[in-house]
Amino acid sequence: MRIAVVGQGYVGLTGAVALALQGHYVTGIEQESGRLARLLAGEAPVYEPGLPEQLAAALATGRLRFAAELEPLHRQWPFEVVLIAVGTPPSADGTADLLQVQVALEEVAGLLPQPCTVLKSTVPPGTSQTLLTARPGLRGRYAYNPEFLNQGSALDDWQTPARVVAGTTSPACLAVLREMYAGVACPWIVTTPTSAEMIKYASNAFLATKISFANELARLCTLPDLDIDTVIQGVGSDPRIGHALLQPGLGFGDSCLPKDTAALAHWAAAHGIHTPLLNATIDINAAQPQTAVTVLAQGLGRDLAGCEIAVLGVRYEPWSDDLRAAPSRTIVPSLLREGARVRVWDPGTSPDELMRLFPAAVPQGNLPDAVRGAHGALVLTEWPQVIEADWVGLAELLAPPRVVVDGKNCLPAHRMRSPFLAYRSIGNRLPSADPVPTEGTNPLPGP
Repeated sequence: MRIAVVGQGYVGLTGAVALALQGHYVTGIEQESGRLARLLAGEAPVYEPGLPEQLAAALATGRLRFAAELEPLHRQWPFEVVLIAVGTPPSADGTADLLQVQVALEEVAGLLPQPCTVLKSTVPPGTSQTLLTARPGLRGRYAYNPEFLNQGSALDDWQTPARVVAGTTSPACLAVLREMYAGVACPWIVTTPTSAEMIKYASNAFLATKISFANELARLCTLPDLDIDTVIQGVGSDPRIGHALLQPGLGFGDSCLPKDTAALAHWAAAHGIHTPLLNATIDINAAQPQTAVTVLAQGLGRDLAGCEIAVLGVRYEPWSDDLRAAPSRTIVPSLLREGARVRVWDPGTSPDELMRLFPAAVPQGNLPDAVRGAHGALVLTEWPQVIEADWVGLAELLAPPRVVVDGKNCLPAHRMRSPFLAYRSIGNRLPSADPVPTEGTNPLPGP
């Protein structure tokens, strides 16, 4: 099939590469000149494990190209499908900004012959209906087909999805979608565009709620005899619950969950619908980053004024360079406001970028330099360098009282119990605690 993908951000580029590798002829449309230049040079402008290699493989097939404009190419070689994967960033009030979607749809509506138009951008329920009312010519060849990609496994998620949701009233467009996804074996949910839009928002809201529940559970597991790791292991072993995302930490700070939960809450309020559970999920998440700062101050036994604090990792996850909602964006300014002297280290983020993000903090080039002389270290990213570090050796570099706050509960608890370290986590972790096993594995005996 001849497919155009409008918008070469995280979703659009992943889709363009995957579709080309599936055998389709794909053109990625990108109007931002800097990003387009990198694509034309064969470089991936977004970070995703495996994407540079897959991009190179797709380009080598000759089935993938990039361009700035859609209409001239459509006149020369009409596309059968146009996927719209532009951003819907949060507005100042938290609602979804649909300007890029409207502009893209306006351009597609003027194409002749008319391709099947597939919107993948995350939009509030009822958006497709509103957009199609203003552009009735699209109605017969329109579908809302949300993406469910996870950062760190996006290519696999596209090629082997858990489900395909097709929101359309057009049999012709449904047939085109089935051809586009030919070879992908998974359940299909065929429904209206509005229901498909709600499925996307509801899925993210549920995942966000699961994360906030794990953080609430960690607050309950603070007594000496309670071990949050074992509790999470026991709860997640129920197949109705599962271990995925049932992990206490700093809250949900990826690129989707914060904006989508906020947008859904605003949508519900605009329709007069009370959503206490969703609102509580958002409130718990908003408060969670400050928990790490509070735990740090408790470990130090004093306020933070004048303390040297090492922040280890600023990304939400090692495999994502999207820092827009990363907890570090809240935590580092909070430390500085309380008078701490902060140094930051992140092996995936350049010193220049660290200085841009946190101009009052001091970037560090390596882990030992970051902790040397610090009274406390705050782990915000589960980098392997941090998890596998010799913390007994690093303790000698720290200054008393040598507090280490594990904001992601990622450090091996039994290795952190030392007379030279004051180890703190999100919820109480006992020395014999084992890491939570992955789905389908049996718990191992404690060390």
